[in-house]
This record gives sequence, C-alpha cells and structure tokens, in this order.
Amino acid sequence: MKKILFCLLMFLFLSPHALAEDYLFTGSIEFNWDEITQEEREENIKQMQTNIFGENLPEKKIRMEDFKTKYKDYLKDKDYKKHYMVAAAGYKEYKDYNISAMYFKKMSSLYMYGLQKKDDPTTIYYYDALGNLRYVDNIKGLYPQFPYYAEQYRRSGVLAGVSYFTSKETQYIFKGNGEFKGVWNQYKFYDKKGKVIMQRSNY
Repeated sequence: MKKILFCLLMFLFLSPHALAEDYLFTGSIEFNWDEITQEEREENIKQMQTNIFGENLPEKKIRMEDFKTKYKDYLKDKDYKKHYMVAAAGYKEYKDYNISAMYFKKMSSLYMYGLQKKDDPTTIYYYDALGNLRYVDNIKGLYPQFPYYAEQYRRSGVLAGVSYFTSKETQYIFKGNGEFKGVWNQYKFYDKKGKVIMQRSNY
C-alpha cells in the first residue's frame, strides 16, 4: 500500500465528461512499451486519453467546483501530530487508516503523509507536516484489482494529474490537462517514445 500511495503522489475528476465508475479499461498486462512501434504507442496513448478525458482534451483546467464543500471535514487533520509520528516511524496502518510517508529525496525529514480509510479505500488524503490537506486522490475503476485510475486534486480543487494503473508495476501518467507524461514500469520511467528518462529506487 505504501508503494502505491508513493506512486500516486509522485505524479500529479468528477467532471461531466468523466467515465462511469464501472467502466472497464482495456490494456495489456505484459509491459512492452519499449518494444512496440511509435504508431502503436500513440494509439495506446490516445485510447487512454479518450477513456479518461473523453473525445476532446480539456481546453482549460479541470476543477472540482465543490471541492471544499465535499471535503470540508478533511481540510485539517485534527490528529496530525499522532499521524505524522506514526508515518515517520514507518507504520503502514494505524487504527482506521492505511498510512504512508513521503520524504524529500536527499532529506530524512517527512514532508507529507497519506491517509486512506480502511472502510473507504477509494479516497486518499495527503497532508503536510502541520496537518493541512494538500491533495486528494479519487480512485476509480476495478480497485483494488487492476486496471484502475486515480485522479489527484489539489486543495484548490484543480485536477493535478491522473495515474492509470494496469498492474502494480505499471502506471501511465497524465497531466491534469490530459497531456501524456510517461509510464512507470517497475524502476524505470519511459517517455512517449519509449526512452527511459528517470529511474526510482522502489515501486
């Protein structure tokens, strides 16, 4: 769970053109992004964009207009001191929550933690060290089975990005405007041309 939360946070829609939650995505379980042709990659990207954003990519920022109303009870984590401490201590679970910790790459201090209610696992709340809500992930699709996707909103209500998970190892990353950023497969991040442009130490 910690690895999934970390992936969701790294890449940052209840909009009218969003898909119904029971929509079944199509996708290959076997990763072959670096082996298929560029035309095939472009076709796959277009299919995923259509599945998530509709036929036309958004011309302006997608915003959840009622964000602060919908999440008014979660804008501040009232038990943030305890949650911060248990996240920093490496707990994966605490009472009614799955919990994760996010660190700066070259620093040992925790800058953000994620809370996922065990009885409502399709929503993840990310808080800073002072317990202020920074992001919310809405998970849709077949979760916890694959495939599924996660829409990440900033506190302002603006869609920051979408991660489309075809497996634990593979996540396709889109910006909030629908632009394709790349795909993580295990430790490597590939661009739209199939070239490795980043690597990570875990997933």
